[in-house]
Amino acid sequence: MASRCGQFLTGLKKENIKKFSTILRIVVGVGLIAFLLWRFDINKILNNIGSISTGYLIYAFIVYFLFVIVSAWRWQVLLDFKNFNIPFGKTLIIYFIALFSNNLLPTTVGGDVMRVMYSMKGRRADALATVLVDRILGFVGLFIFALFAVVYLLIVKKQTEFLPFMIIGLIIIIVITYIFFSERVYSRLSPIVQKIKVFRLGKRLNNLHEAATDFGGAWGPIILCVVLSIIIQAFLAIGPFFVLRGMGNYEVGLLAFFIYLPIINVVSMIPISLNALGVREYFYVLLFSRVGLAGETSLAVSLVSFFLIFLLSIIGGIFFIFYKKR
Repeated sequence: MASRCGQFLTGLKKENIKKFSTILRIVVGVGLIAFLLWRFDINKILNNIGSISTGYLIYAFIVYFLFVIVSAWRWQVLLDFKNFNIPFGKTLIIYFIALFSNNLLPTTVGGDVMRVMYSMKGRRADALATVLVDRILGFVGLFIFALFAVVYLLIVKKQTEFLPFMIIGLIIIIVITYIFFSERVYSRLSPIVQKIKVFRLGKRLNNLHEAATDFGGAWGPIILCVVLSIIIQAFLAIGPFFVLRGMGNYEVGLLAFFIYLPIINVVSMIPISLNALGVREYFYVLLFSRVGLAGETSLAVSLVSFFLIFLLSIIGGIFFIFYKKR
């Protein structure tokens, strides 16, 4: 009885911490947006948004649509390796539902949960493993892309402020990947992990490791997924570039987006605001000011780009309503 009471109180405490964290992230995001709107001319921001060419807006939307397709393809590679026998059409639908969850819930983990639920077919550990590996390889691709960007800044612009963060981030991702996928290394940690009794977390982590170790020697799928991750980052840079072109700005080239968008995407991973709201916009303004882009324009590009992804998430919302798990 006392044990159950303790578990209940622990769960209640975690729930309160989660709620407080969510509220704090909303406050931080709204506060940053309010600061940017106070700092810059709102009328200029609205004029930039209102002046966007419909053609370029469509181009940007198509690029973001391709981003979703390639992201689903990357996950499909891992599902096929695990013999889930899920057709790509269904994988794409599930990915759209996950995108909807990411933009609806206060954490991007919500989309991962939806992917597991819709794909597991009684193989929860295997489904969770594909999603986890998909996430890790996505991070690897992102940090590789970002590392190229900061190396360019180092060589050409002599700017070093982002280089240590990117190197540290890439090293952490690689080390985590190696530990998790290496049977020899993880076997030393497994007895320690097994002792974690809270919510049977230790046992679940070990089961997840067993399901994920199959990918340890799957160099073909892994390399393909990393390449697809790099392509995804390219799409995420080309989309805002088309938005800027739609505003009539031809002075800032695509190279600037290839350099700064990966850095923005890495920073946006830090969970200090809801869906990176405000943080993303702040770094758009900060980084693109280096190529002479006005703050109002940078802010408009960021908001419109996020809105286009939000529109795609609505497609996922429609699938969520009408598509049934099978």
